[in-house]
Amino acid sequence: MINTPMLGKASQHHVILAGLTLAIIAINRAQGQDETAVASGNPVVGAEVLQVPGVKDLGRRGSSTPVEVVVTLRFNHADELHRLVHQQSDPSSPNYHWYVTLAEFAERFGPTTEQVDRVNSELQKAGFQVTETSTNRLLIHATAPSGIVENYFKTEIHTVDQGEDGEAYMNVKPALLPDALVPFVKSVHVDNLVVAKVGVHRDSITGPIQGPDGGYTPVAVSDSFDFPVRHSHDGSGHTAAIIIDSDVGDSDLGSFFSFFSITRSGTITRESVNGGQIGIIKTGPSADECALDTETIGGLAPGANIIIYIIPQLSTTAINDAANTIVSEDTAEAVNMSFGGSEFKDPTFESALLEGNAEGITFVASSGDIGSAGGASWPAVEPHVLALGGTVITYSNGVYVHNEAWSGSGGAVSKVFSIPSYQKGFSRLASKTKRNVPDVAFPAYYTDTFIGGRFVGLEGTSWSSPIYVALQVEINEAKGSRFGWVNPNIYRVFRSSGYTDFYDVTNGSNGKYKAKVGYDNVTGIGSPIGEALATDPNF
Repeated sequence: MINTPMLGKASQHHVILAGLTLAIIAINRAQGQDETAVASGNPVVGAEVLQVPGVKDLGRRGSSTPVEVVVTLRFNHADELHRLVHQQSDPSSPNYHWYVTLAEFAERFGPTTEQVDRVNSELQKAGFQVTETSTNRLLIHATAPSGIVENYFKTEIHTVDQGEDGEAYMNVKPALLPDALVPFVKSVHVDNLVVAKVGVHRDSITGPIQGPDGGYTPVAVSDSFDFPVRHSHDGSGHTAAIIIDSDVGDSDLGSFFSFFSITRSGTITRESVNGGQIGIIKTGPSADECALDTETIGGLAPGANIIIYIIPQLSTTAINDAANTIVSEDTAEAVNMSFGGSEFKDPTFESALLEGNAEGITFVASSGDIGSAGGASWPAVEPHVLALGGTVITYSNGVYVHNEAWSGSGGAVSKVFSIPSYQKGFSRLASKTKRNVPDVAFPAYYTDTFIGGRFVGLEGTSWSSPIYVALQVEINEAKGSRFGWVNPNIYRVFRSSGYTDFYDVTNGSNGKYKAKVGYDNVTGIGSPIGEALATDPNF
């Protein structure tokens, strides 16, 4: 059970946040609020000015033009929640691998109905229309004319052109939190910017010959990395999730599984989030990505259920809503996010990660596809996300031969996130003070995917990420347990077992960084060996 701390009154103090010294309002923890509150008149985290490449400012938005804001409420007993998530990955803790239910989370940590009502009331008094409150009471969507939003949050909102992603709006001045919201609100989003892209791309190269278009097949991956599916654990009874902005055709999925003689027992379902369109298959990378993710997870873990959470675009609002929907349902155990963009700190997304980890949900993301040149990619750079780099495998006649770094594998040092505890103490990190990515690596070059009625070859860490998601649901089945925030477990077992459970990748580079013995910023600590991890008592 959760160890409950004594409740009392927090004293007034100061913290450094977003480069500013912000006064903290004394919060009565006996009333349930103990998450750091930003004082009125200072920028609220999440409503700073986002730096997104390729944005053209079209000028100030008309005062009567509608704007949607997303308000993220604070967790209750947040310090306790952070401790719990760390303890769930600590074998010495009685809370190791003990994950909360939805009801337990809502009762102990979730915003109360009274707190939600108070925020809704304040917004409505200011002229907002509250359009939606998430089922876990964490997110409130509200709309108002731009002039009202600017006045209430003391900001300025412009319309911007994002090229192929169309027009959007964003605040060009940091938003300020009104007094009435300070005790209850953690962050506010005053934008609908597209902040991420799908990196997967088609490759016309033929060979090494495995599939019909020259790419590697599910069996090549499961054989090379000894996945638990080879030992009777195919993910049955467990669920993976995919966040993406396109659907995939059932006929394409059926053709893929049939060609490779994969008999699926798990289900594949869709959920629309934030207006995402079920049944609409986009042209271009998003459609390729959805097919790749679904066929990879479905092919490697044929017993696993898959839920595709379809969003309209890879915007802050849509991605956050998808992540929050997943943790509010608590059905999926591993979440794939094969997209990325410039890193930034998003408290709304981090709240979803924290709740998901507490419930036992693992978040996985691709590290990027342009090597070290792209810098750290969000969301992979988030410390509560497992970042997947890419490799190139040699597999011949049913035998794993070689594994080297893929030149496009995203690897970097974060400019935003401090080094997490699980990375401290490694001698070969590029930075000893900031988050290093990736964490581990799987094949990125290249695979066969059935899309639009034919096979195509695809490459990118967009493939590496769903490979790991498939592995995680198989490990969950084999272990009889979820893993939640898996990163500390991965690094801990590496410290204790070394390359008994991983293949070290020592050849290749991604530009700035070279693969080498031990950790490197190309392939992380290496490629997991599935069954070795699944049977390691320390994992």
